[in-house]
Amino acid sequence: MNSFFEWFSSGLKLKRWFLLLIVGVLLLSYGIAKFISSDELQMNELIMCIITFILGFSAIIMSYVMSQRRILQAIAEANANPNGRNINLKKMLFDKKMLDKNIKVVAIGGGDGLASLLKGLKIFSNNITAIVNVTDNEKGESRDLSLLDIKKAVIALSSKEDDMEDFFTYTISSGEYTGKNLGDTFLELLGEMNQNSVSKTIEKMSRIFAIRGNILPATLDNSTIGAILTDGTRVIGKRNIKDAIEEKGVQIESLFLVPEKCMPAPEVIRSIKEAEVIIIGPGGLYTSIIPTLLIKEISDAIRKSNATKIFVSNIMTEKNLTNDYSLSDHINAIHEHAGKGLFDYCIYSESDIMPEYIRRYNKDGADVIELDRNNLKDMQINLIVDDLSTIDDKNEIRHSPMKLAHSVFKIVCENMDVDSSKGALEYYTTKNKLKRITKKNKKKNILFKNVKVILPNRNKKH
Repeated sequence: MNSFFEWFSSGLKLKRWFLLLIVGVLLLSYGIAKFISSDELQMNELIMCIITFILGFSAIIMSYVMSQRRILQAIAEANANPNGRNINLKKMLFDKKMLDKNIKVVAIGGGDGLASLLKGLKIFSNNITAIVNVTDNEKGESRDLSLLDIKKAVIALSSKEDDMEDFFTYTISSGEYTGKNLGDTFLELLGEMNQNSVSKTIEKMSRIFAIRGNILPATLDNSTIGAILTDGTRVIGKRNIKDAIEEKGVQIESLFLVPEKCMPAPEVIRSIKEAEVIIIGPGGLYTSIIPTLLIKEISDAIRKSNATKIFVSNIMTEKNLTNDYSLSDHINAIHEHAGKGLFDYCIYSESDIMPEYIRRYNKDGADVIELDRNNLKDMQINLIVDDLSTIDDKNEIRHSPMKLAHSVFKIVCENMDVDSSKGALEYYTTKNKLKRITKKNKKKNILFKNVKVILPNRNKKH
């Protein structure tokens, strides 16, 4: 009985259409009854019967159409904002298992860029797989479970991001582990419980924190990255590469894996094959993106996929690693290392950012990535330019999670198959979310309002 009355709750907004249905049935019944019960009708009475019949029939049809439309909208709203208003649609209409069968997304990147992307993607889908590079860490040591990219991805996919970040960054102040990071200690102990298996540890951690998606290491092989620099020097290890570049004032000529043949982790290739959307970037070009794509099985699987494939450009260059790199330089670097055909779209953020933020990056040797349209013309890549930048709480220039996801899923909608019932529902749900996000973003962030970018002169990369 309670479930029956849930149909009349204020959240669903169906009462008006139920009322219209009742009115329609009454009008239709009255018109039919009047016509049948009368032996003889005057012309004006006959006209009234016909009008009553038409109005009743129209009301019934309209109530049916609008109630069905409202149910679909309610489903879309519940899916778009599961923590929003209290609409009990999971029991009435849409089992959670069905919600988890929405658009399958694979994201390949690293660092804060990937984290920003994931925060936005989870608005649109629960079915997200983040593939992160797990070669040697920033200290140049062999890979362990203190993986920054993994932790950032977990925080981004959690439902309580602030609480999760507090957990991973808290420093223990007493007891046996005094002075140690709580997140690192937790991962260390969880890894010990799972025989130091990276994939099992990540899987167990995902279950414990109930994150919305999966996080997979690109490979389980004990690997690192190496680079040949423009002066011919061969260097092994992320930290060593960065130190050599800074000391010699050179750049990376090419990148390679050690060992050269690394096998993808279980589930990685399956996730790519099943994906409906594959997103490469944002993230470190030479530290996150290219090392993952150097695994031949991964790049080949992406090339063969029929998914919508998108490259998301970083906003800023990376000190020493990509000095003076334009957008085409980033894409060419990926093509030279992993081949072409990995993406059909490229998203680039062009925003009016206060010059003071640009100057802070200039002091550290970074700059806004140049949009060189002329060099992109022959690449046969659809370029999407949009205002996607924001300033985070650390006063750093980042992609706005919501705006970036909005841009991604606008592309997804354009490529959806709406002929199937599943595709039609996904399309309607996605369009509803896009509409809601558009309304939220109408008021522009004051940090970007009426401010023009002032860029210093730079030397072009040749």
